[in-house]
Amino acid sequence: MATPLVGAIMVAAALSASLPVMPDEAGGWTAAAPADRYDAQTIFQYIDGHGEVYLAYGMTACLARRYAGPAGEGDIVVDAFEMATPADAYGVFTHTREGGPADVGQEASYGYGTLAFWKGRAFVTAYAEQETPRAREAVLALGRAVAASIAETGERPALAGRLPRAGLEEASLVYLRHPRILEAHVPVGPDNPLGVGPVAPAATGRYRVEGGAADLVLVEYRDAAAAEGGAARFAQAFLDGDRPAHRDDGWCAAAGLTDRLRAYVLRAPSREAALGLLAAAKGGAP
Repeated sequence: MATPLVGAIMVAAALSASLPVMPDEAGGWTAAAPADRYDAQTIFQYIDGHGEVYLAYGMTACLARRYAGPAGEGDIVVDAFEMATPADAYGVFTHTREGGPADVGQEASYGYGTLAFWKGRAFVTAYAEQETPRAREAVLALGRAVAASIAETGERPALAGRLPRAGLEEASLVYLRHPRILEAHVPVGPDNPLGVGPVAPAATGRYRVEGGAADLVLVEYRDAAAAEGGAARFAQAFLDGDRPAHRDDGWCAAAGLTDRLRAYVLRAPSREAALGLLAAAKGGAP
């Protein structure tokens, strides 16, 4: 199946095909068959539609394995994705996490029977088709076994650390390199006015501000000219010239942080809240 995302940020040519090792058994759940393997061209045979999310983060390979549990328990499915970079593994984790934190991999979440974590270039999910206390323990056991097989670790992308922490709803923090992922979290519109892409990554978060909440998006452009172009498109779409403007969904504002880094605020409850969030972004301290 052709997709506009394939090739958009795929940087796999020089990458190894190393993937986590999936155990044959954990917590009383046993695999009846070896793991299935998919690549960027065949992933839609396994994940129809949602595969584009993984391609947007530079997926190079995927292993999938099903485990059968004891009588009366549902199956558990483990998916392990090799992403282009550790930053991409972190990014897809931030895009998909739900529930509360879990002690697996470098960062993990568990909720509604699903464990998700990242480590190195790997992003892994394990989900129970029927959530029970015993299945939850098996999901965590499988996740820890897979994480233990991953020798590589990675750093959070520095751009994510540039988001100010005061008022940030931590679970809303998302790192991305594709406009469709940004649009899934912040209503910037379908035409990519911010110019987000493979060489213009972004980090976004939802903030508690006086009178409500607001979105902050940081975009790190390739050069000063690209940053000026992104800022100009944002101003045309959202601002009153170069001044904050009110839209149906709230106030918008923008600021330059460095020659290549721009900050954008959307859906703020007031002009003062929008400018206050920009001032926090200019502070630059996590």
